[in-house]
Amino acid sequence: MKKEKEEKTSSKMPNGIDAVVGIDVANSTIKVWSENGESRNYRNTVKEVNDAGLVYSFKTDYHMYVFENQVYEVGDISAMSRGGRGSSRYGSKSFRVEALIGITSILKAGPRKRLRVVTGVPSFLAKNAQILEDVRNSLLGSYSIKSVFWDKVEDIEFDVVEVLVVPQPLGTLYSYLCDDNGNIDMKKVEQKALVIDIGWGTTDIAILESGRVRSTFGFETGTSDYISAIQEEVNNEIPEANIQAVNPHELDIKLLESPTVETPFGTFDLTPYVEKNKEDQASKIVHEVMSLGLEFNKFYKIILTGGGSLLYSKYLIEKFNDPRVIVQDGPILANVKGFFLIGKQ
Repeated sequence: MKKEKEEKTSSKMPNGIDAVVGIDVANSTIKVWSENGESRNYRNTVKEVNDAGLVYSFKTDYHMYVFENQVYEVGDISAMSRGGRGSSRYGSKSFRVEALIGITSILKAGPRKRLRVVTGVPSFLAKNAQILEDVRNSLLGSYSIKSVFWDKVEDIEFDVVEVLVVPQPLGTLYSYLCDDNGNIDMKKVEQKALVIDIGWGTTDIAILESGRVRSTFGFETGTSDYISAIQEEVNNEIPEANIQAVNPHELDIKLLESPTVETPFGTFDLTPYVEKNKEDQASKIVHEVMSLGLEFNKFYKIILTGGGSLLYSKYLIEKFNDPRVIVQDGPILANVKGFFLIGKQ
């Protein structure tokens, strides 16, 4: 049995495809999944580097990439975007660079590979033909990118020959329905299920019914709203903390580590604001979902996924108050793992 699995994993795919890469290029994080379960999950901190005025650097843990004669660094939190929800980003240079660096991060130096890439967009954009075309045009092509560490340089070469763009929560559905080898549980396929994908900028919905994904839609409520609400309340009640000056993504990272946050003006315990806004955000999401007019009595499972499903899990489970509500295993990577499984079909 083990031998059969190894042969399946290593065999060359049809149409001259060497490997499948699933990638989720969000404003907040880049997530990548590829062959043999290899994955990456890092904050979207790609920035173009211009060190013309550099005198000295204390950093030796940097990771840079050279692409089209430009140098890009990954890892500087100050470079993170502010989480915009606009559709124009999918045809932008920044989206293209972020995606190609994400793909490069999962590949190894060696012979040039031909890739099938699967990615996702928010559900409410998934039927926009122009956006789907923008994503494909951003990724298709032949690339030679240098991956630069302080102690070595690797040349990564690959051709993106196929691009499939799907609604983001479809990835979690595949993770839910398939085992790690891509075998689909047909019993689950026939049971109606609802996926609620809570991301940084949006919450996306997908419905599995009669073996088909019949509806994908969403609303503009996400973790960025939770962070903004905390910043506004703290700014009003503790203005000396100057919390509005903290990059939203940086504040998110700080709060994941501890509700006690240090700023240039001191250390502040934000516990009351954190818990209140987690509960408020969960209430808002449950209200939005329940107001969609769905026939909840017909769902076998209501599947929570995305980073927000972990952040608000306590309050979401309390407010749904339904034994069918589950948090998907590995919810942060569930979509991108599913993208990979879709590409292997």
